[in-house]
Amino acid sequence: MKTTSPQLRHRRVLRPQRGAALIISLLLLAIVMLLATAGWQMGTQEERMVGQQRDRALAFEAAEAALRDAERDLLGICAVGYGPGDCTPRVDPINGETGFGAAGAENTCSNEGLCLGSTAERPDFNSDMPIAVLTGAAGAIGLPVQYGTYTRPASDRNVKGPGGVDLWRPRYVIESLCYGGGGQGMTGSFVASCPSPIYRITAIARGMRGTDEASQVILQSFFSLGN
Repeated sequence: MKTTSPQLRHRRVLRPQRGAALIISLLLLAIVMLLATAGWQMGTQEERMVGQQRDRALAFEAAEAALRDAERDLLGICAVGYGPGDCTPRVDPINGETGFGAAGAENTCSNEGLCLGSTAERPDFNSDMPIAVLTGAAGAIGLPVQYGTYTRPASDRNVKGPGGVDLWRPRYVIESLCYGGGGQGMTGSFVASCPSPIYRITAIARGMRGTDEASQVILQSFFSLGN
């Protein structure tokens, strides 16, 4: 009599999980989160840089507009597009150094933005007096002129930014740099009393935010009335 041995069934022994898959998944998730955070930070930084560049460009354009406005102030004419009577030029047109400095005092500016440097060091190209007045530094004497004060009607003295937003009004001061003449150029002889000075205009403007945190641009130019 033949006997058959029962078929042996192989049972698969399940080993207990030790959490390796979970740890790997968490590590991958952490890496993905770090990459996403780094990408977000980079994008935010680039956006901020673009915004700052745009803000500075606006401030630069506004400062240039202030320089041109000061030149028209020196000439006693209204801005382009306006005729005589549309603006209010200075009561006393700029002529020589009349009205410069606070009551004619050296190293000061008048409240109409006309600055007089030191007569002992003429011209004082390194003077920080105009910038001190423009920025309202402690001890600075005098006030700057806001854009359009003498060249535009009161209804059109704001500088527009994108979307027609009013920017912080740029301002300027005009400084007298005396030139003695005689074909000696700007390094020639200089005198204490100057009937025909060369004027240095210093203008300041800010970007969209208009606060101290906004982009700030300071420009200078030289101008002669040719008299």
